[in-house]
Amino acid sequence: MKNLEKLLRAYGIGLNYFDEDDPEADLLFVYRTELEKSKRFLTSSQLEKLQEYDLKALELYEKYKNLKTEAVDWLKETVKIFKSDLSPQLK
Repeated sequence: MKNLEKLLRAYGIGLNYFDEDDPEADLLFVYRTELEKSKRFLTSSQLEKLQEYDLKALELYEKYKNLKTEAVDWLKETVKIFKSDLSPQLK
């Protein structure tokens, strides 16, 4: 469970420091993929935090989606993981 907390924190930090030219943006995808696999083990407060971070990722993607960089491509793949889960909030 401690590893999930670290993954969640790393995901949030990565989003806070996202740069459209960041060569390590693929880590966001890795973190979010692992969190998705283990979502059932997250506490309700961790799930809320995850949703907050996901909204941030979506906001970043909307801001940078017209740029053709590898970092933005990884962000797009990250958003695909959770976009269907956020559908109710986006209406």
